[in-house]
Amino acid sequence: MSVVTHGMDTAAGLAASGHLETGAQEIKELATRLDALLYAFDWTGSDADRTRDSWQGVERPSLDTAAQHLTGLALLIRQEAEAQDATSDSGSGGAASSAGGTPVTLEQTRQGGIGAWLGQHLGAFFSGIGRTLDHAGGLVGKIGDVLTGKEDWSVAEIAASALATAGAGVGSVVNLVTGEDERWFGEGRGLAGSPVDAPTDPTAAGPFQPAVTRPTDLPSLMQGVADGYTVGMAPGSDGDVRITKVDNGTGTPAYIVAIPGTESWSPAAGGQPRDLSANLGLVAGNPTAAAESVRLAMDNAGIPAGSPVMFVGHSQGGIIAGQLASDPGIVERYGVTHVLTYGAPIDHMQLAPGVQALQIQHGNDWVPRLDLGGVSTSGEFPTPASTVTLDSPSHVFDPATNHSYQEYISSVREQMAAGGANAATLQQYQSALAPFLVGPGGSATAVDVPVSRGD
Repeated sequence: MSVVTHGMDTAAGLAASGHLETGAQEIKELATRLDALLYAFDWTGSDADRTRDSWQGVERPSLDTAAQHLTGLALLIRQEAEAQDATSDSGSGGAASSAGGTPVTLEQTRQGGIGAWLGQHLGAFFSGIGRTLDHAGGLVGKIGDVLTGKEDWSVAEIAASALATAGAGVGSVVNLVTGEDERWFGEGRGLAGSPVDAPTDPTAAGPFQPAVTRPTDLPSLMQGVADGYTVGMAPGSDGDVRITKVDNGTGTPAYIVAIPGTESWSPAAGGQPRDLSANLGLVAGNPTAAAESVRLAMDNAGIPAGSPVMFVGHSQGGIIAGQLASDPGIVERYGVTHVLTYGAPIDHMQLAPGVQALQIQHGNDWVPRLDLGGVSTSGEFPTPASTVTLDSPSHVFDPATNHSYQEYISSVREQMAAGGANAATLQQYQSALAPFLVGPGGSATAVDVPVSRGD
């Protein structure tokens, strides 16, 4: 067992200092590699300038700062250990003892001294570094695909990967300071609980349990997402997916999966799966707990094979809908035929063949434009889903109102009543949704499936 003199196991301290210096060097080398990769391929224009300026002005300095912080901490610990060794050597030459004459052991120091501090803070820091390296691996892989011609990723996907890498790097420093793994830009497993029947009688509804909205048109389909938001606001809830079953007596009911958007803007990945971490992960094209939890919710709701399925999603919920509908395996397994999104950036996604999609935007809502129209690193734009751009409910400097899911419902309702080219597009899409709209003699029931993120 190690014997500690004057409160520090100096051998362990010097070893920790070495690990910190190694970690700092790895971050510096990573930043250098990413810097070279970002400028290694032919990419010009305003998008290229904006992405590279952001890297040089924000993401790269964040990694450099983390490396500098680690180097300084390594020096501090090494100097403290060396000074303590020098002091111990100039003393009696024997092992220092506690007041009762018993040597102070490493175990005792770990229970309440620098050993405990190092163990806790360094452990949290290296958890963050591991997360950073995972994100960096994805970013390097995407850039490598572009350079080798294996795959032409969109600018948004590469930018989201870079932001997640830098954010996780900053989170590593936060971990070092707090001594806790804050899980900045982390992920985990998507989880879904047991379905809960939604009340069909409005008099039985509660503050966080709205009655089933009978889908009869586009606004009422969108209201199902609003109802999901309401359920997810209940104390202790981490989020909800409302799944509505429409039975028009054909023998094959249809199912509407309503997916709310972002419910936490903290960079720390917690129990709520639809958060800031998921936003970047989804745009980057990575697996997320947010998307996995929706798929599990569909399983738990017992959607039978062969039944028509429609995704309706606002904001991040729309990105989830687009990602799920881009997977031919999911589309085939669940019978996905339609997708309706609003306020969601999905231009960079290629939906599976046969899926009919409509995306709705407010003119002053910048969120659905975050994927830059889906432009790839080669400068090519994909063929987007049918898009309707509506008049905005507020001025350009009011992003909350322009992105509001309630305002989108009102805008669609008003546009369809007013007529015109946009109304014709909305009506045309609505006319293809007969299985998902309650007809004469039809019925609608729904379940709320709680969702969350696990470790």
